[in-house]
Amino acid sequence: MVSSSAGDSALLQNPKLLNSVATSYEYSNAIPLKVWLRSASTMLRHARYYATDGNVSETYVLYLRFVDLLANRLYKHPELRGWKQQKDGAANYQMYQSLCKKMPEIMSEAERIRKILDERYARQQEEQQRVLRRRAAAAKPKPVSVTAPVTPEPHPELDASLATKLRSLSSSSANSSQAKLEISYPDEFAIESPKPEPSAQSEPTPAVLHKTVNFTEGGSPLRTVFLPPKVVDEFLVIAKRNTSKKLETCGILCGKLNRNAFFINYLVIPEQHSTPNTCNTKNEEKLFDFIDNLDLFVLGWIHTHPTQSCFLSSVDLHTQNSYQIMLNEAIAVVCSPRFERQVGIFRLTDPPGIPVITNCNQTGFHPHESDNLYVECDRTSTKTGHVVLKDLPFQIKDLR
Repeated sequence: MVSSSAGDSALLQNPKLLNSVATSYEYSNAIPLKVWLRSASTMLRHARYYATDGNVSETYVLYLRFVDLLANRLYKHPELRGWKQQKDGAANYQMYQSLCKKMPEIMSEAERIRKILDERYARQQEEQQRVLRRRAAAAKPKPVSVTAPVTPEPHPELDASLATKLRSLSSSSANSSQAKLEISYPDEFAIESPKPEPSAQSEPTPAVLHKTVNFTEGGSPLRTVFLPPKVVDEFLVIAKRNTSKKLETCGILCGKLNRNAFFINYLVIPEQHSTPNTCNTKNEEKLFDFIDNLDLFVLGWIHTHPTQSCFLSSVDLHTQNSYQIMLNEAIAVVCSPRFERQVGIFRLTDPPGIPVITNCNQTGFHPHESDNLYVECDRTSTKTGHVVLKDLPFQIKDLR
């Protein structure tokens, strides 16, 4: 269930705008059905993660996008319509039906969240109006009242009495000037060190969030991804045997979301088929079962170019697109041991990269008419990069 008390930013978006955000994503039947089904399943996992974290806005967007993808887009996918003639068609059709059965529950939960968002947005609007009224009232000039100085009236009888008392006091002081001064202070005036007040149990301070400082070319936010540099070193050791044979090797980068940033803490080596220019995963059910059981985010992939330089080929672009469909921040790490520039960290541009690749129907190696389809995204190479290299612990799982 979704918490309604925490997790969102201080300034809430109008819930009506969130509906538009949910349905604004690149879709194409050129993307294999299994990729979209995996993306839908990932949406649910991410949404439930955000729900437990109290981020109702993000949960709402992903729930709506899940419903939109299944109800308005995938049912027209050619692989679904002709599933009986497709390789893995039965498995894909079964997964689609399983996801569709979850829609009533997801729609009901989305409606409940929408009520929470509407109430919170209304309260925020009311508070903003109160602030504006207070500021307007404070800005109004206040009338200035000038009060004339008061001249004291003479009182002769009081002046005479005061003079008499002063003469008496002066005489008394002179007579006692030789006496020993003995002053006794009552106990209640004794000076003591102040006792510390019992400290009330303070409320736990909210966790500091990692501020989003990077954005796509279209203005979408990119949360920071922390990548341990030793992941690359360990991967190259694992790939060394294939590299010596001029065969590619690939791995999956997984991790966790913490305080609005992603931390890569797992390198998973899937079963794979390698050639000098390609690397395709096999037995993906085993791979995703492992990832799901550990409740990990798929944050990208890493692969070698044993005979080529460091770049994303046309095949790599399509592979990377399948990762960024699931998560905008997903990255591609390319290792080229033969060349001086050994490692590159990339993402597709958005736009033009994601729209162009999503709507490209070609397979294999082929040219794309558009330029600037991908960019480097590590912060050491470019100030606009959302990937930060940081020494952090990680684990390796080889599923081969």
